[in-house]
Amino acid sequence: MIQKKLVSGISFALLSVSSGALMAQSVDNVTVAPYAQINHGVMVTDSAAGTKTYTADNDNSASRAGVRVNADVADTGLSVGAHVELEYQVNPSNAVSENERTISGEFAERHLNIYVAGAFGKVSVGQGDGAANGNIERDLSGTAVISYANPGLVGGGLNFVETSSPADVVRFGAAMSDQDFESRYTRVRYDLPKFGPVSLAVSQGTKNSDEDVSELSARFDSELGGAGKLSAALGYSSRDVGGATDKADTIGGSVSWLHDSGVNLTGAYSAASDDNSANPDSDFYLVKLGYKTGMHAMDIHMMEASDRVAEGDTATTVGVGYVYSPVKYFSAYAGYNSNSLDRDAGDYENVDTLFVGGLLKF
Repeated sequence: MIQKKLVSGISFALLSVSSGALMAQSVDNVTVAPYAQINHGVMVTDSAAGTKTYTADNDNSASRAGVRVNADVADTGLSVGAHVELEYQVNPSNAVSENERTISGEFAERHLNIYVAGAFGKVSVGQGDGAANGNIERDLSGTAVISYANPGLVGGGLNFVETSSPADVVRFGAAMSDQDFESRYTRVRYDLPKFGPVSLAVSQGTKNSDEDVSELSARFDSELGGAGKLSAALGYSSRDVGGATDKADTIGGSVSWLHDSGVNLTGAYSAASDDNSANPDSDFYLVKLGYKTGMHAMDIHMMEASDRVAEGDTATTVGVGYVYSPVKYFSAYAGYNSNSLDRDAGDYENVDTLFVGGLLKF
């Protein structure tokens, strides 16, 4: 409640001051930047249902289109803008399954918000990223398009099936998640002015019709001289679910280091908990070793999520990825993941995925 009042109060004050300045000044230096991307490929899976092939939209970075608008307000030091982005996926790689290999496309909103920015920082209002969105997913490896921090985005609709009881199934995407906070929702977000390499942000809003969400974020991005680059982040989110669950809290972060030689190392951790004793707390770990040279990037990774569906569950992903980027606007990639579920009772067949595709930005 204190966080909610604080964010609302700060935002109201800043917007009030800014709106007064905007009413009195002209707007110039308007920039309109439309963009789009298509990210499709072939996904081959091996599970209890056998080997199946899909043409799918890579949900690691889904097909989308949007526009960013920005304008300076003369003689004020302020800028105003808006961000609109819609997603359109045919056969999303996280949703297709053994029994539903084709899914018709439909538009889904990602961003629809306006902002005011100045020496005080930036205030955004509307549908968009929560303050901590992406803080479990900092990655300098160059392979995120195929070796993303959340492996359930490729093949997440497939099932782990118990070998002696085929009716006993666990959806891969439910058992494995990086638990990257609250993603996008309708919110007020305040980004403080940067303190050197440190960025701080806070947001408060609503998702799933009536659940209040608060988030805090800290990020660090810096060149390290001859030692390369470092990108790190910490985050916290709290969602008022109600009922026995009451509040669902997530805390965690990630760090990625890229050496000038091209060698890179990435790690992440998140923990999710709530007030319902029937729901076990869950954890996620990631470690990735990569190498970048010229147009090429490659990695080997391991991820583990525990207690996501039931206490004692451990879902593990081990895989490799490769990305070839001959030009800035296009990447070809391939990646393989072996996904397994270990449960105290039962023996579940693996869900393995091979994805080969291309990302075109324009």
